[in-house]
Amino acid sequence: MTITKPPRFQPGESVRAVNRHPAGHTREPRYVRGRVGVIHEHHGAHVFPDHSAAGSKEGQHLYSVRFTTQELWGQNASGRDAVYVDLWEDYLEPT
Repeated sequence: MTITKPPRFQPGESVRAVNRHPAGHTREPRYVRGRVGVIHEHHGAHVFPDHSAAGSKEGQHLYSVRFTTQELWGQNASGRDAVYVDLWEDYLEPT
């Protein structure tokens, strides 16, 4: 899928997953909402599933975001581990 809008984020940039709770479909996991991560990779443009569930085939930039396990689950989590989550641009905001 191609879109004309350039990507909002670049690899290495710090982002926060938006903390919202929509009534409809979303692919943003609750455990990352409100948490800070780092853009690991830009996957290009893909169909945005939140709107696709309602019949729209709108494209959005998709990113792999790295979250430390301590950011997600607190200081008792391993400081060596991370979780990578693929998130669409609407799920992210700059920190």
